[in-house]
Amino acid sequence: MIPTLDRHLAVHFARNLALVACAVVVVFMALDVLLSFHLLARQGASPWLKIELFASRLPALLNFAIPVAAIIAVLATAAPMLRRGEFTALGGAGIGLRRSTRALLVGCLLAGIIDAVIADTAAPPATAHAMALQDELEGQSREGRVWRTEEGTTWFAGGARLVATPEPHLSRVVAATRDSLLLIDRLVWDGASWQAASGCAVMVVRDGGQRLDRLPPGALPATARLDLSPSELYRRLLPRHTMSGAELLDRGERADMAMFWARWTRVLLPVLAGMAALAVFVRFSNRDRVVVATVEASLAALVPVAILTVSGIAADTAPGPPGLGVVVGVVLAAALPLTLWLRWRL
Repeated sequence: MIPTLDRHLAVHFARNLALVACAVVVVFMALDVLLSFHLLARQGASPWLKIELFASRLPALLNFAIPVAAIIAVLATAAPMLRRGEFTALGGAGIGLRRSTRALLVGCLLAGIIDAVIADTAAPPATAHAMALQDELEGQSREGRVWRTEEGTTWFAGGARLVATPEPHLSRVVAATRDSLLLIDRLVWDGASWQAASGCAVMVVRDGGQRLDRLPPGALPATARLDLSPSELYRRLLPRHTMSGAELLDRGERADMAMFWARWTRVLLPVLAGMAALAVFVRFSNRDRVVVATVEASLAALVPVAILTVSGIAADTAPGPPGLGVVVGVVLAAALPLTLWLRWRL
């Protein structure tokens, strides 16, 4: 059974969290609409397509709004109690600061779990879908990238037009197999397979010699198959942050693992920031200086946030496994909040 104090704080925290998160999302959605007004004004596109574009950006906005709302909700819940002297009264009744505010930290932990789940499962595919919709509305080609197929062929495309076009195509394509190099000016998807629209040049390297062949327009050589459909290939060419945790684990590259571990540190971000903020904010001397105390608490909360962010970025280049670098960052980020929390006095 949840004690009355914990239930009271949990209700107020949840209400403040929801209100602040909604306000942040609405403000940034409005800014997004204003900055992307050229997309709304584009003629010939379906209004539902434009609505779908901005709806697809919502999970990414939630990833920003939830941690911010959690810290503001902690301070908004604690501020009236501090002004009314409730923490002093609770201390007189034998309920210490850490005991009286544990519901707020539990709320921060739950907010962190929700935030991490959204960041790892919902936001990446939604962001990828939003990028595809934007490409469709603007009719633009995405810059090509390097990718590798299961057969061991390494591909590079200088440009890729794969979304909402009657003829998805790749331009300036190079494919490197174990013993040959293909140079293709343009690859076109005919609905079932990729076709070299103007043929391709094949340089074969074998037994120390080289031979250059010119193939007529048509299907690709069997030695360099490209079995990915335009939608699958588009997904492959998108940046790493548009991949879910399962996709990152499946690829398994060092940078992928670093991003995967960094995403899940978001679980601890609101808790550590909340601990630092509470320990700085809830002091008897701050009863009549709530605004200044709020600024000080916010600055204290930024310290673990900054350390976790930097450690997630640096995990890819730090020595040792990426997960170890992230764990070291978590330990460093937790040092200040735990110190303030353990030394917390009213």
